[in-house]
Amino acid sequence: MADGDAKDTNTIGDKLIAAACAAYGINKRFVSNSRYDELTGEAIIVTVGGKKVRFKEDDKVEKLSQIDVTGINPAAKRKPINGK
Repeated sequence: MADGDAKDTNTIGDKLIAAACAAYGINKRFVSNSRYDELTGEAIIVTVGGKKVRFKEDDKVEKLSQIDVTGINPAAKRKPINGK
């Protein structure tokens, strides 16, 4: 296989998406979908909790709440499915 045939997995978009996840406090396992928009130079991320965020380099952002990222309210009491 030639070097040009392999897809480069460390592109500008991948780096920007990783930077956006770090800036917003999103764990990769809670990313539902993500992409890099070449026209605007933004990383667009949709979380499992349904929050859609856009990120450009050097943006100042606030971390998302746990509900926005996971879609689960940690303060809600859950009834056990089985047992007491």
